[in-house]
Amino acid sequence: MTDWTARDLAIDFSFLKDGAYEAVVFSDGVNADREATVYKKTIVPVSAREKLKVHLALGGGWAAIISKK
Repeated sequence: MTDWTARDLAIDFSFLKDGAYEAVVFSDGVNADREATVYKKTIVPVSAREKLKVHLALGGGWAAIISKK
């Protein structure tokens, strides 16, 4: 998802309608910059009013499955 430059992003969830949602997040793990298969899975609450801070390791990626609670 990213090139060989690590970066920090803020994912804006303003596209969501009102209500409570949860995101199943797959993000770079601790050593993702050295081992591409290292990731972590977390479940976080999100809403249209929030931005989620994301760190992408060099050569890393990020994905989420968002569902309404």
